[in-house]
Amino acid sequence: MPDFLYKARDQEGNLVQGTMIAEGQNEVIEILQRRSLLITSVEQIVVRQKTIKSSFQISQKAMLSRRVKNDDLCIFARQLGTLLNAGVPLLRSLAVLARQISSAPLRDAIDKIKEDIQSGSTLRDALDKHPKVFSKFWVNLVGTGEASGQLPSVLEQIAQYFESSGELQRKVVSALMYPAILMTVCTGAILVFVIKIVPVFAEMFSGFGSELPPITQLVVDLSNILRAVALPVILLLPLIIFLLVRILKTETGRLYFDRFRLSLPIFGTLFRHIAIANFTRGLGTMISSGVPILYALEIVTKTVGNKVVEDALEVVKDSVRDGKSIAEPLEQSGIFPPMVVLMVNVGEETGELSDMLKHVAVFYEERIAMVVDRLSLLLEPFMLVFMGAVVGFLVIAMFLPIFKLATSVKM
Repeated sequence: MPDFLYKARDQEGNLVQGTMIAEGQNEVIEILQRRSLLITSVEQIVVRQKTIKSSFQISQKAMLSRRVKNDDLCIFARQLGTLLNAGVPLLRSLAVLARQISSAPLRDAIDKIKEDIQSGSTLRDALDKHPKVFSKFWVNLVGTGEASGQLPSVLEQIAQYFESSGELQRKVVSALMYPAILMTVCTGAILVFVIKIVPVFAEMFSGFGSELPPITQLVVDLSNILRAVALPVILLLPLIIFLLVRILKTETGRLYFDRFRLSLPIFGTLFRHIAIANFTRGLGTMISSGVPILYALEIVTKTVGNKVVEDALEVVKDSVRDGKSIAEPLEQSGIFPPMVVLMVNVGEETGELSDMLKHVAVFYEERIAMVVDRLSLLLEPFMLVFMGAVVGFLVIAMFLPIFKLATSVKM
């Protein structure tokens, strides 16, 4: 049996580390949990390589895009947990759910998972063969649930996590959708007016034989510029979009873009709160399910959705790996507010870190909902007034020469 090097903290927050011989990392985790220790890392000692290889090694690639909606995964987790809690065997539960699920990719994955389990595989290992459907977050929470014998409750926590994150995403999207559509339609209408209609007026004005008012001349000049660059821009637009997408896929591109997002007035605060809510909700869920802190940080770091915050969490991982606290590097990052740092610090000292993180997540989810509601209420009238002012300006600019001509004729 292999040797494992573990690090953990007791109920008083003291560092406990040592080695243990076991059949696998799940057995080590189970033994340490029975000792009421808060696990930070478990690493397998590979003698022939003279190195320590992490038993919880994560792929460096970003999580593969899922073909299955989070809502379907949430329903699957909740229903599977309910069936297992009622005493229905795992294979029977999967067979029942496979017949009820409407998502074809998820149904196909479940059928293959059943075959793997019948061949002697664990549920965790079977899920891990379908990275496009089940993320590392999913897979390793299930593995911890299997090791601790608490799979139904862990599945319920997974369902709650995806419900909370999905609800948050829906609120943000629904609140900002109408202003975005309104702005797109109005901008398109203004561009059509400037490019197509203004030249007609300009040709008519040329017959007046008089100098145009400054604002009219400004609009005519703007129309000429847009007409001149419209075709090149349309032709180059696919290339521009392609280059932007490529740049944003690089580490440097993501860093600069996410830094720009966080610096935006009002919206920067919203993006920061979303990242904090994702981090605290995910980490709290994983720790409460028994996932070692270091491994939980590895996975959650990939889910926050902001490169600036990810880099700050890399420092947190290094601190935990060295047996230090989480709160100190969070404070030094300058990204996490004092309230978050305080709650994490209290959670570490009292051994209630997962509960504290979930409280922080709820607090920020409520703040996000409040900010989004206010933004929605403010953006809609502001954009209507702004677009109305632009349209009014264009109309006045086009009809002002006609009014002046009519006045001069009367005189």
